[in-house]
Amino acid sequence: MNNVKKKILFFTPYATRTGSEMMLLYILKKIDRSRFDVGIVSFANGELLKEFPQDIPVFIAPRHFSIAQKISFHLGVNPTLKYLRKLAREFKADFWYVNTTMIPETIVVAKEFQIKVVTHFHEMPLTYAYLSAPDFKSIVDYSDLLIGCSQTTCDSIKDAGGKNVGLLYSFIDHALVKRDEKRTSELKQGLGIPKEDFVWVLSGMTSERKGFDMLPEVAQELNDPRVHLIWIGASINDGLVYYTEQRCKNSKSATKIHLIGKQKEDYYSYLDMGNGFLLTSRQDPFPLVMIEAALLGKPIVSFPSGGVSEFVQEGMGIVTQDMSVKQMVTAMRSIMNGQTKTDSAKSVEVASRFNVDNGYNDWIKLIDKNY
Repeated sequence: MNNVKKKILFFTPYATRTGSEMMLLYILKKIDRSRFDVGIVSFANGELLKEFPQDIPVFIAPRHFSIAQKISFHLGVNPTLKYLRKLAREFKADFWYVNTTMIPETIVVAKEFQIKVVTHFHEMPLTYAYLSAPDFKSIVDYSDLLIGCSQTTCDSIKDAGGKNVGLLYSFIDHALVKRDEKRTSELKQGLGIPKEDFVWVLSGMTSERKGFDMLPEVAQELNDPRVHLIWIGASINDGLVYYTEQRCKNSKSATKIHLIGKQKEDYYSYLDMGNGFLLTSRQDPFPLVMIEAALLGKPIVSFPSGGVSEFVQEGMGIVTQDMSVKQMVTAMRSIMNGQTKTDSAKSVEVASRFNVDNGYNDWIKLIDKNY
């Protein structure tokens, strides 16, 4: 093994508690300082920056410009690129590690300074629409190593022309997944859910990609007064979300819908309230919440939206054949009435593999192989 210390500059978009950024936090908490010198660039001053090891230098790249920066931009000087160029000169990294496809400015500057780049894809094709064709092409063509967080993500990268593609399954910190049965019971009572009723929990931003708009359709197809659907997650302020929220509010279905918003302290208590976990995503690379739900022993019902098909094994639940609400509801009923047997111990065993130690070791193997 090469004993020369490597210098890595990591890039993250928001420094919030998204799955991809939590993974970066786990990696940097474990990274071997005898082998690596590291720095972090965030494009926002997010809450997660306080949790990174204090000795790691943090740089905040401008994305939302001040008045002076706006003037500069209109005069032809892009403040973001200017800042990244300064970093390229001063922080002499062996390579840049870009933990998303959503900050293509990094590739522009890396190309100028001939800096090697690792791009870690936590996105699937629906998200590529947020990038211009030239930016996406640059990411795929210029990156020295392209990492996908599931096999389906890797396949998409290869379909786009990616050459050096490595697989690193997403993982979670199992120590954070804590049960509090008393609190879960209190919250359930607060929602007016009888003990004998069946609860399906969903979690995520209320986005089209997460399939939030399908929630009232699932409730209507179920139409069972003994079943509750609970959605945990921040509400996006757009027309589709408003429309869907109104449909949920005015639903004539006997199945009750509970939109409880973003949760932090009580997140796992709400997740544990579920008798099962439901994933309505249209595309989802390798959702961390499915690992959390399985670790709590919950059976999973999902559309074939991506990494879930690689995760759910026999005895853990059902992945439908198609993106069909009717198929999803049939699968839910099959689990509720015991026709499909599930084994919580199996779910826990599979979920336990996707932990920080295993994830970090797999990450190090990828880095050592390429650098």
